[in-house]
Amino acid sequence: MKRTTYLLACLLTLFLLLSACGGGAKPPAEPVTPPAEPETNQRDDSTLVIAIADEVEGLDVQQVSWTNMVHDLIYEPLVVYSTDLSRIDPAYAESYTATDEYLEFVLPADAKFSNGDPLDAEAVKASFERFCELSDYGEDLDVVSEIKVMDERTVRFMLDTPAPYLWSDLGTMYGGVVEVSEAERMGEWEFNRHPVANGSYYVEEWVAGSHITLKRNPYFHTNTPELRQQDAASIETVVVKFISDSAARVQALLDGEADIIFNVPATSVSTLKETAGVTVYDCMLTGVSYLNLQTEKGILKDAAVREALTYAVDRDALNEALGGIVVPTYGLISESQFGHSEAEEAKLAAEFAYNPARSKELLAEAGWHDADGDGILEKSGDKLTLEMMIPSDNGTFQAAGPILREQFAAIGVDAQIRELEADYIKELMRADEYTIGSRTYEWMDAIILSWAFTTESGYQWEDPELTAVLDEAKLETDTEKREELYAKASEILAHDFKAISLYSDGIYIAASDRVNGFVVCDDGRAWVNDVTLS
Repeated sequence: MKRTTYLLACLLTLFLLLSACGGGAKPPAEPVTPPAEPETNQRDDSTLVIAIADEVEGLDVQQVSWTNMVHDLIYEPLVVYSTDLSRIDPAYAESYTATDEYLEFVLPADAKFSNGDPLDAEAVKASFERFCELSDYGEDLDVVSEIKVMDERTVRFMLDTPAPYLWSDLGTMYGGVVEVSEAERMGEWEFNRHPVANGSYYVEEWVAGSHITLKRNPYFHTNTPELRQQDAASIETVVVKFISDSAARVQALLDGEADIIFNVPATSVSTLKETAGVTVYDCMLTGVSYLNLQTEKGILKDAAVREALTYAVDRDALNEALGGIVVPTYGLISESQFGHSEAEEAKLAAEFAYNPARSKELLAEAGWHDADGDGILEKSGDKLTLEMMIPSDNGTFQAAGPILREQFAAIGVDAQIRELEADYIKELMRADEYTIGSRTYEWMDAIILSWAFTTESGYQWEDPELTAVLDEAKLETDTEKREELYAKASEILAHDFKAISLYSDGIYIAASDRVNGFVVCDDGRAWVNDVTLS
């Protein structure tokens, strides 16, 4: 999934003019009494059943901090990344114009929300103003000085400065349009359960802990050029089941109780690829999994120990043990993210290649020795024992944890695994109550580094030089200069030994062969508008 410099330039130069879109559908006027669990073995070809791992935290895209494919069905952004991430295409917008001074979007004629209400330029303005006030990511639009309504169908975002990273908001579900007047009438809590938006489906019911039922939006239209069905979706009803157990999710597909499953576990990928009647889609996370290291206190305050841990990680062996489902990384920007430098990644890979001999040398120079012959190094009577927090809700990291523990043990480091939910690990890290924390981030653009390695992240760590480079990089519109700046940031971060980059996760989605017209993008986004069932 490498992108050429030319294609990146097409994305970031900000001089594009393309075409069309529309949308909306009608949610029920009164709350729906949840029916019994649908009898999936009696389904006809009007219902698509999808199984995912995580239940949504909410359905209002402006109130949630993370999204999954449920939101992809409820919202349609003004523009969208192409399947190969090489360009920005019109989606809900009929066309758009991008300059250094403004971004302008033209809406389709007679556009409607999912309840049939008009969706005009004033509605888009109101939606994005609410996004700025309410969303965790509203700060991304700080460079927008004003949202102007040019006419009934045209809205213009005035920019204080060019901001190429805005596409990672506008081109995802966070760029979907909500009907603010309905949100105000319903109240935030209810709107978070039954939002009125502009996507291909609307919410009929949400049964907590079980499933969400979505109904086809008859007003929907998109101009996404890679979709054949640009009006209302082919499938009338989509049932999204929450099945947290990976094995149960796979079994639901094999038993015909689900047509599509997301988050295929690493242990099942090869088996499903060999299973008749099943298609497995391979994608890559737009982000990196890494170990975040304490730098201010305790054993890891010594940079030599952090450096020793870095050389102790054998990423190729880790990938092999995980079944070849990840892409080893040395920098903290994956090849599927905008801002990635292939040359910088190669440089870091050469400099920080697996070298346990160097690890042992660094530890010995720092005064760590195995005084009692038990294989664990000591210094001043203290064992080189470190707590390594591993997310219990991340299957790949769970599998990687014991392998990393063995690799650290090989250089005399006792890494004790503590399994916690990823969100709790983040809380402990922000409270500075950690030694080694495990993190996985996902975002289209390298601007994510500003949220992971500056004070904006909430973590108790900052390198002023790094922050200055990241601040400059996020506003740079020249593709090559931007890549160079992020390469410089990667260089600084690597030599701070603040984090050990491990891999980019593979993303695996599996579908029954009765599913036709399913479109999966390189970053794991999935489009069902063209889907029919046979």
